[in-house]
Parts: sequence; structure tokens; C-alpha cells
Amino acid sequence: MLICMLSDSRPHIRELAIRRILNAKKRENSEIIRPFIIPRLNFEADDYTNLIDWQNNDITPPPLLQYFELDELRSIIKETPNKVIEITSYPCHTQAVERCVKLVTEASLSIVGFKKRDGFIKARLDSRKLMPQFESKKDFLQ
Repeated sequence: MLICMLSDSRPHIRELAIRRILNAKKRENSEIIRPFIIPRLNFEADDYTNLIDWQNNDITPPPLLQYFELDELRSIIKETPNKVIEITSYPCHTQAVERCVKLVTEASLSIVGFKKRDGFIKARLDSRKLMPQFESKKDFLQ
């Protein structure tokens, strides 16, 4: 939601997003693993920025902005107050991504431990490279 707010056409919404991201970056503790808790939605909200209660939810900075410095984020809003910020679009619902999600899910259900799970995934991907690939049913039957 913070990314959407950053690219909103309304300058005050972008400013609000920057302030929330800056506060989250100040409180961020990379030493602990934070459990993901789905926030309660306010279905009577008049704007998407009011869908969640910002005071009672643990806000973390978006991973997409993890390499931005605090001053850099502040300067984005100050230098371009009336310009909509373009955020790079990443495909997340492609067939390849879905295939990888399935593979990681299988690995996490079968194997315990990061190194073993990583080995399971790499072995499965290497195995797929060795298997013949058929572009059509005609190739399969020959």
C-alpha cells in the first residue's frame, strides 16, 4: 500500500507515504524475524489510504525501497512535488514465477534446513534441464 501511496497523483498522499516509510525505517530492526500479520480492513473507508489502521499495525518499509537512503526518499518528494513517481513494474504472476512458488512450497514441505532445502531446489532445477523438452505434442510422439 505504501508503494501505491508513493506513486499517487496527490502530493499530500505521497508526502504521507514518505513520512510513514521514514518512521518505519527508523524503527526497523533487522535482527529479528517479524511474523506477518494480515491487518484488519476497514470496509467503510472512503479512500484506499484509510483501508488499514496505521496506528495499530506494525508498518515495515517496502522491500522495493530497501536500498534507498532516508535523504534520498525525502529528496524525491521535495524535488518533484507535482510529478507522479514512476516505480518499476515487476511481473509476479507469470507462469515461471508460479512454477517456482510451487517448487519452493514442495521443498519446504519435504526438507528441513536452509542448505538442504536449497540443495533440493537446485537438484530439481538441474534435473529439469536434463529432461527433454517437447514444444508440441508432435515432438512427444516421435
